[in-house]
Amino acid sequence: MAINFPDSPSNGDTFTASGTVYVYSTANNYWSKQSSTIPLEVTGHVLPDTTLTYDLGSASKKFRDLYIDAGTLHIGDETIKSGADGIEFTKMKVGSGNNTVKFEVDSDGKLKKETTKAGVKQPITVDVEGINDLSDVTLEIVAETLTMAVDETEAGHGTSWKWSWASGPLAYARATVLNSAEASLPLYKGGVYTVNNFSAHSLYGSQTQTHKIFLKWIEGSGIENNVSWAVSTENITGITFEGVRGGAATEVQRNIINVPTTITLPTLTAPTVSYGVAFANAGAYTFSGPAMGDNETLGPVYRGGTYTFNLDATLSGHPFYLTTDDGTNFAAGTYASEYTTGVVGSRNEAGTLVFTVPADAPDTLYYQCGNHAAMKGTINIKDLAVETNSSGNYVLAFQHTQEGHNTPVEIRPKPTIPNNMCLVYDSATAKFVPQDMGEYLENVNVFKEKVGDVAGDKITEKINDGTVTSLSTVKQNTTFITNLSQQGELAVHTGTARWYAPFNLTISDVIPKLRAAADATVTILVKKNGTMVSTINIDASTTTIDMTGPYSTWNMIEGDYLTVDVTDIGTTNKGEDLVVQFKYKQL
Repeated sequence: MAINFPDSPSNGDTFTASGTVYVYSTANNYWSKQSSTIPLEVTGHVLPDTTLTYDLGSASKKFRDLYIDAGTLHIGDETIKSGADGIEFTKMKVGSGNNTVKFEVDSDGKLKKETTKAGVKQPITVDVEGINDLSDVTLEIVAETLTMAVDETEAGHGTSWKWSWASGPLAYARATVLNSAEASLPLYKGGVYTVNNFSAHSLYGSQTQTHKIFLKWIEGSGIENNVSWAVSTENITGITFEGVRGGAATEVQRNIINVPTTITLPTLTAPTVSYGVAFANAGAYTFSGPAMGDNETLGPVYRGGTYTFNLDATLSGHPFYLTTDDGTNFAAGTYASEYTTGVVGSRNEAGTLVFTVPADAPDTLYYQCGNHAAMKGTINIKDLAVETNSSGNYVLAFQHTQEGHNTPVEIRPKPTIPNNMCLVYDSATAKFVPQDMGEYLENVNVFKEKVGDVAGDKITEKINDGTVTSLSTVKQNTTFITNLSQQGELAVHTGTARWYAPFNLTISDVIPKLRAAADATVTILVKKNGTMVSTINIDASTTTIDMTGPYSTWNMIEGDYLTVDVTDIGTTNKGEDLVVQFKYKQL
């Protein structure tokens, strides 16, 4: 391309064309290129003619400044941005080679640190509740280790197991209970539980038969579908538990339960169960074997299972059949709404009726005598699957080999750090670890002595001011506390756990508490010797109520007992962990 140089130049004049500087020489009488150039003005992309070949500057010749994209420098897949709050970047790695530390912010807005030491990634740490990466502190909660006693001392079939345990070393929302019929029993992942069954070998109270207990994946008779991480030992002698069977040494069945941190569901076995059925004098079917009693409610029976009814010869004239009718349409000899799917031997009066439960069986069926309306009962049907509750937790069963005698077992995640905890130094791990305040008091003598000193000073003060000058004033100023509770998700329940008055007393206050509120009113009836003395209504979305008036005060004599019925609960959120606390004073 031709260049139009200026006319009549003088020696040393310069002229720039297309970024190139030319200098005029009178000695040579022409324009020549100058040794240095002025960079081109960029009006488009600046691209090399190949890739990964040229450098931008060098170790000895460096650019002074770099200005890119309104304060944002893009390096690889990451950016460094300058803003009003300072430098912003998504993550940062410090160090090189086999020893590095990487910082970034997680989805909860907490600082997360990943350390690589000698080429091995270390456990990721996160800023928890304002404690920022203290390497000598661990907030990991120790898995629960607990010994329980279970008993059954009453006659009859299908009565509730009675549970006893002392509150554990950590605050797992588990209050001390003694011979209590629990509506649901929580076990925590990673926990180790020793369950001593006092009713396995010897009779006590009004008990008429012994009872074994097993942890099962599903409720129901037999020992099919037992949990593999619950190991039963039949005969352990000389076991005592304070308050159980008068504290006497007893031969027990022992279950050791090591709850995994991750629950793997098994392939369940479809149950095979046989019932004995005979005629009762009162005009009822009487059952033996897995279910015992007259016109018993059976089940749950499971879809896919096989259930055989062995019909005694005493049933002559009492044809046995299954039906979807609850008795409303009964007429002798008509077999209203007879159900025959999966049934062999319908209407038999001897021999057997075998029921292999089909996949489409209804949730409820009934057995019925073809000639007598009173001879009937209910059969509850479920899918063959491990149940879950509204919290998504698996619900298993502590179960006798017969139907009934069942306590639901909720498998809960190990809790995060709860209230009433302190951090103590563990020399074995060289870390500060959580510890329950009660355990801390028990372990630290100087603290225990200080509490004793303060208590002693308070007693002296009360003696000096006349508060405890006589037995009557001690009675007036001493308040005792006892609790009745329902652990886990609330269920409508008629209370069988009894608290007996140890002396003549007056109830001075009733304090109901829920750990998790319900989405509807929770109604609780407190009964003295079976007669209602207090009605408690905890409103939806609340966890307690201030009790006043006659519903919070009444008298009891030694030997009177209290029970608690739960009559109304929530719908989706039923409420969880009910405790009714009773304060009382001696008369």
